[in-house]
Amino acid sequence: MANLVLLPAIGLDAGFWEWVELPDAEVHKHEFPGFGRRPRAARPPTMDDLADDVAGAYAGPLDVVGVSMGGMVAQHLALRHPERVHSMLIACTGAAVDPAVMLERARAADAGGIEGVLESTLERWFTRSALEEEPEHRGVAYARRTLLALDPGSFADGWRTMAGHDVRDRLGEITARATCLCGTDDVVGTPERVGELAGGLQNGRFVMREGPHMLPLEQPDELSEAIRDHLDWVGA
Repeated sequence: MANLVLLPAIGLDAGFWEWVELPDAEVHKHEFPGFGRRPRAARPPTMDDLADDVAGAYAGPLDVVGVSMGGMVAQHLALRHPERVHSMLIACTGAAVDPAVMLERARAADAGGIEGVLESTLERWFTRSALEEEPEHRGVAYARRTLLALDPGSFADGWRTMAGHDVRDRLGEITARATCLCGTDDVVGTPERVGELAGGLQNGRFVMREGPHMLPLEQPDELSEAIRDHLDWVGA
């Protein structure tokens, strides 16, 4: 049986999955360098570095669930270590990014610190209704608390890493079965981006679920159901 490996969004840690109902199986909540309990890397890692980091951390075949940055890493993992990836659920991201946008976010984090980029980040991640909840929505509170505790340089490194994500010309090489999940209110991983990803894979399927970019934090029940459905589909 494959190990279930969960890959979080930029800046976040194992707590990202706190409200997601996970299967009764061996589950690994991966953290990337610079985030959670892991120290910042000596230099900004590449997407290939992060893929190799995941492959080296766990034995045997892997069922991978990746959200946003985690979904990008999953794609590179499947390209670099195809024999290791049994299946993927790639949520809230596409096959490429606009590198200029990623590098500008890195510069903003370096210049203004986390406080300078926090509100714009949360506005991309959550719906307006979640951001306006009183008392503060638990997922928003987690994201705010976790980002404010983060080294701004690590956050900037993450954006620089993502600037190197573009696998559009290689999607057809990926053989693992993949669910490509889009949130209905996601302004980042739009239906067009996620649909392009699903359509370029050998064994990809496109799925929509209610929610924004941070599905695990605002609509964890939707992601929980999507994970169960995906694992049933791939026979995990």
